[in-house]
Amino acid sequence: MRIGLCDDDSVFLNYLLHLMKQYFVNDRDTTLSAFMPDKLNSYIEASQFPFDIFITDIDMGKINGIKITAKINRINSSCIIIFLSNYINFATEVYDVRHIYFVLKSQLEERLPKAIDKALALYRQRASHYLTIRYQNREFLIPLEDILYMEALGRYLYIHTAAETIKSINTLKDISHQLTDEFIRCHHSYIVNFYHIRSVSRTECVLTANHKISISQTYSKSFQAAYVQFVSRKLS
Repeated sequence: MRIGLCDDDSVFLNYLLHLMKQYFVNDRDTTLSAFMPDKLNSYIEASQFPFDIFITDIDMGKINGIKITAKINRINSSCIIIFLSNYINFATEVYDVRHIYFVLKSQLEERLPKAIDKALALYRQRASHYLTIRYQNREFLIPLEDILYMEALGRYLYIHTAAETIKSINTLKDISHQLTDEFIRCHHSYIVNFYHIRSVSRTECVLTANHKISISQTYSKSFQAAYVQFVSRKLS
């Protein structure tokens, strides 16, 4: 998980980073990035915003955090926004954009942990229903129910949905921890979604839109057993 922190006051920004490091002291999977508003502009201008959670000041001189967030909402709609400000009058203006919390800087130590708790709860809730991948500095949040199958081909992973195919540099092993029991490996190069299977034979399964996926001898036994359990659960 990547968290971005932005403020035009370098002293406050370092203090915020310190508090965040304390919060995530035992979490090696979270990356914290603190930067001034000029760096924020470079992300926006490149139409790339690689953060899962973004904590920002509102009044940053020529840069308004609320207006910037409106752009972030379009570039990376899954990014969870937390606003910080010295001014209570901004508390109503933030509702013009998607965000999860507003924290007065005077109440930072008390309110920031609550804001992070709420953001993490939303992030984890989403993660349980979505596959999150990154490719070329873009993040894709793919509903698990939309995925037909995943294909490893060369150095790339292709996630096939009914609407599109998304390319990634992840491996099948990399993303397996994000998948539910309805996904099963049937081949060295394929993971399929049981919900999209139309028929199964000893060597092949046919998916929605007539996609035909091979079942290798190595994975045949475990695949067939898992599919029988899946069908039994649906019929019970």
